[in-house]
Amino acid sequence: MCLAKMTNNMDKHTMRLAFKARRQAMSDSECKTRAEALCKHIMESAEYKKAHSIMAYLAMPKEANLDALVTQALAEGKAVFVPVCVSKTEMIAARLTRLDDVKTGVLHIRIPNEPYETAALNELDLILVPGVAFDAKGNRLGRGKGYYDRLLPRIPSAYKAGICFPFQLVEEVPAESFDVHMDIIITINEDELSHPH
Repeated sequence: MCLAKMTNNMDKHTMRLAFKARRQAMSDSECKTRAEALCKHIMESAEYKKAHSIMAYLAMPKEANLDALVTQALAEGKAVFVPVCVSKTEMIAARLTRLDDVKTGVLHIRIPNEPYETAALNELDLILVPGVAFDAKGNRLGRGKGYYDRLLPRIPSAYKAGICFPFQLVEEVPAESFDVHMDIIITINEDELSHPH
């Protein structure tokens, strides 16, 4: 797979700006097609199939949208949790029972309506983590607020999958000692979109 050519000397701020521009350049139809393929790919994984309790996320515009996966997981009887920022530093995993029972929260992210039923963190099997960019070593570049960096160390037993479009894979993400590595990066093969079977 061809990695996006981001130079090693590019700092986090510059990289975030570059990828924001890349995301915005995608058409809505491109984003939808890629997200549908990505959801299918995740649901075919062994980690998804054996998970009873999943932490997903409700995507922002032009982010890899997992609504189809969330809908399927709920239909299969899996427990689904999504991130909710409850302060400037704390994020919780709140249970989602219906995709239409949401409101817009902090940072314009969709969140479940209150009251929140929070996850017992040690019961989460699989965490699907969004990001601005990822590298092959499992390093993740987030949006810079540090919410996942504070939450993920508290859930060491969960399998952590970074979710992204192919153009978000780079040669190297600038990493800090406190950054949490992903166990796997899940993306799609662009060739499959161009030549569907």
